[in-house]
Amino acid sequence: MPPRPTVGVSTSAFFPRPIEATLEILAQQPWRGVELMPQAPSECRPAYGERLLALGAGRFDFCGIHFPQILAPFLYNPDPSAFAFGQELCRDLPELAGAIGARTIVVHGPWANMSEGPFLEATLANLRLLCDVGADHGVTVALENTPGSPMGASVDAMVAFAAQVARPNFGYTFDTTHTYEMGQELMPYLHGLPSIAHVHASDFDVASQTRHTPPGRGVIDWAAVVRTLADRGFHGNFILELLGKNLGEDPVRTLRDAAALLDPIFDAAYGQARP
Repeated sequence: MPPRPTVGVSTSAFFPRPIEATLEILAQQPWRGVELMPQAPSECRPAYGERLLALGAGRFDFCGIHFPQILAPFLYNPDPSAFAFGQELCRDLPELAGAIGARTIVVHGPWANMSEGPFLEATLANLRLLCDVGADHGVTVALENTPGSPMGASVDAMVAFAAQVARPNFGYTFDTTHTYEMGQELMPYLHGLPSIAHVHASDFDVASQTRHTPPGRGVIDWAAVVRTLADRGFHGNFILELLGKNLGEDPVRTLRDAAALLDPIFDAAYGQARP
């Protein structure tokens, strides 16, 4: 039986709450894992890790970092000034990961209008730097399946892009909601991706097209998902990634309900022992 994954929650759903308020909410639910979504350049630097660890006070495992969506254009931009800042981000984020003990950095592939020519060259240079610096800290850079990028639109596209990046610590993030947004099924990704380092877990209500909703409020068979992950030996990060509006008026209750649904499923698939 593989080691149990690190189960946790992304801070992205709590924007624009300050990190102090977000961590106080997360302290009231049972999962220790936290995926950090930085919201400013200052939150991408290694020094920010000291603040996170002080605020966390040993309560959390800061297991992953999502490349900040608000700064994502700098990952793909070949303009000299923009590229220089992208390189800075790709040096700083892995150092931050090392400071807080994060094992993955989640990235999206470039958007369709930034996926060729000099844009693609800038993207590859930045991702390779992200990987090279991350390798010194045991960090995997994990490409996410996403509807906005041709590089994340299918298993084959993701594998082909990984070959272009050509780094041994470049792996994959599997997002359940994004799969349904693209009109696809989950199992081809769960069976077809060569390695999965990180999972973004949220439900999808097909009838209302509600995305990134809590587990149990959509069509996903979570027992089948977790069992398939266990069968393939997955022991990375399993992160609940919700939209803020889907947390409801009582975020703590929402997260506790998600844990009440998913924890027995993990117990059945991975055994009772928890990290």
